[in-house]
Amino acid sequence: MLPISIICHANCEPPGYLCTYFDKRNISYIKTNAIDNVISEIDLDMISGLVFMGGPYSVNDHHPWFETEMQFIRSAIDNDIPMMGVCFGAQLISKALGAEVRAASHMEVGWHRIVVDTSRLASVQTLNLNDSFEAFEWHEDTFTIPEGAIPIFMGSGGIENQGYLYDKILTMQFHLEMTEHMVYDWLERYKNCMPKPSDTVQSAEQITERLDERLENLHTVADKIYDWWLSMVNK
Repeated sequence: MLPISIICHANCEPPGYLCTYFDKRNISYIKTNAIDNVISEIDLDMISGLVFMGGPYSVNDHHPWFETEMQFIRSAIDNDIPMMGVCFGAQLISKALGAEVRAASHMEVGWHRIVVDTSRLASVQTLNLNDSFEAFEWHEDTFTIPEGAIPIFMGSGGIENQGYLYDKILTMQFHLEMTEHMVYDWLERYKNCMPKPSDTVQSAEQITERLDERLENLHTVADKIYDWWLSMVNK
């Protein structure tokens, strides 16, 4: 199996548990930072899939590296490359697929329940998950569902669109890759720009409550979703 290329957008938003998952399964991967503007050097014939991680940006901002990455994503779509997008990465893919990405009505920060709907998936695409699970959120933008995509993940906190499947492309607005270090790092890094706690924004105390248990449950869900995506990569 050729390596999977992981595209990062900020040092503080690494692949985290995703790398642990790959390492446990002896899956090779290559990490690239999109803002270094070298993403166009990736040879699509030499990778088996692409993962686009999160970042403290909006796809509606203007950055020197942004259009290069959008062109790269469109090329990967045209070449039928399996992809997975996380948060900002999901928004990038959504925009490349023609969806709208806009500011959400409110931020989502902390642990929120994600509802799973697999009713429209073909039998060969069966995703073995419970009807809902708790995932980590930290975002203020949202996306519409691209034409032809199958909505799979729905939010329970007012932001409905949380993820979809488009052919071999899986997007998730939430974060499965969180580690203990990442949680505490984000809380410290963004403490001065967090809104006041609300129904959709949790305090640091709420976020870190039962953290070990929550991360263990999160990674159990991550294993199932990553396994599912890899089954598409290996086709």
